[in-house]
Amino acid sequence: MRATYRNDEDVARLHIESLLARHRRQVDAIPEHLRRLYARRVARSLAGQVALGGAVLVAMAAAAPPLLGVLDDGAATITLLAAWATSALAYVVGRELADGRLRRALSREIQQSGDVHADRARLEAAAPEACVRGMIDAEERRSVALPLAGAVVLGPLTLHFAIYCCLGGWFATWSELIEDFDGWVRLSLVLVGHVHAVVAYLAFRHAREIHAASTPDLAAGAPRGAVRALGYAALASLLPGGVLYLIPPLIVLATGAVILPVFALARRRALAERQLIEA
Repeated sequence: MRATYRNDEDVARLHIESLLARHRRQVDAIPEHLRRLYARRVARSLAGQVALGGAVLVAMAAAAPPLLGVLDDGAATITLLAAWATSALAYVVGRELADGRLRRALSREIQQSGDVHADRARLEAAAPEACVRGMIDAEERRSVALPLAGAVVLGPLTLHFAIYCCLGGWFATWSELIEDFDGWVRLSLVLVGHVHAVVAYLAFRHAREIHAASTPDLAAGAPRGAVRALGYAALASLLPGGVLYLIPPLIVLATGAVILPVFALARRRALAERQLIEA
């Protein structure tokens, strides 16, 4: 009976060898565009996380001078610009991290536990391409929400700084520009800081709706998060903007008209990626 048991294990080991070879062929056959798509989604997620972290640091840098009594040295403006640069670096790093994640996920399917029968059953059920497609789908919501939220939080002040440089760059040095713009960052934090939080929340909501929508619905143009975000942002800016001759709401509307189309861009990007997966 022991000989029969050992013979059964030998057969299972031979089967495992053939299953491992099959798994390697299936991994090699995974379409390259799926690997690239997963890498882009992970990279966007990481870049978005860094952008949101940068926004928090901008707020802290803007609040530090009046709270701590230190000199206004342009720290908030420098942090704002550094947040974009760091996000770009995070995107590059994210692509490399995604490649490592894929390799680890696929290698887990072929890790042997010592139980030949359990290993054989796991290898028989392994489907590398399905695994990759599942990881791509799981990353969709984060890859929309995080960069979108980061863009709508950092974008307004960045646009204002670009306009400020165009208007004042002829009369001031770079150090004077960034030091003076810190005052605008602090004023924005007081008057419309809550608006940034509202729009960031709506970005996450928009991403959730995109992830839940079918591909035909996305192609038809739904969901329309940009109009909703612009409306809620204008309403939120009425407090305390309503007592300041409606100037903050007008600035929010003008800025939103430039920034908030990224909501539609996020939907189009998600649609293009869905179509690429389903092609």
